[in-house]
Amino acid sequence: MASAGLLISGTIMAQECPLSAPLTLKDTQDGFAGETGTVWTITPDCSYTIARQIGLKTLEPHKQGRLTPEQQGQLKGLLDRVAAAGLPKQLGAGPQVNARRITLSYDGKNSLLTLAPGGGDLSALRAAAGNDQAGALLELADGVKGMTAG
Repeated sequence: MASAGLLISGTIMAQECPLSAPLTLKDTQDGFAGETGTVWTITPDCSYTIARQIGLKTLEPHKQGRLTPEQQGQLKGLLDRVAAAGLPKQLGAGPQVNARRITLSYDGKNSLLTLAPGGGDLSALRAAAGNDQAGALLELADGVKGMTAG
């Protein structure tokens, strides 16, 4: 009986999650070891993992959890803003040495924002973003990072 309750509860949780496919967000920087950074993955049941990327290899997740119902609502709002902005495949500056990249992969679509090396924290970058598309992607990245930090 208890396992049936857990199953129903898990089904309800999955129905609340705004994702129809896994969402992967990467914040990486080119450098000596290749592309290094952090990879966040949120699945359609709103569980998430955070892993390091070093070169072409994504390491085993070092953190995992599940978004709260409040965070799920926040994620839905961020995804709605990204959808309204209509993200192209490529945003930002062209090829740069040691570029920082924010990459979003969701529902068969990919969008890549190329930034200058370093660049500071995501909220500062978002405030300085010159267009709605870059701002929406940076807001989503900053939101995902904040939701999974606790």
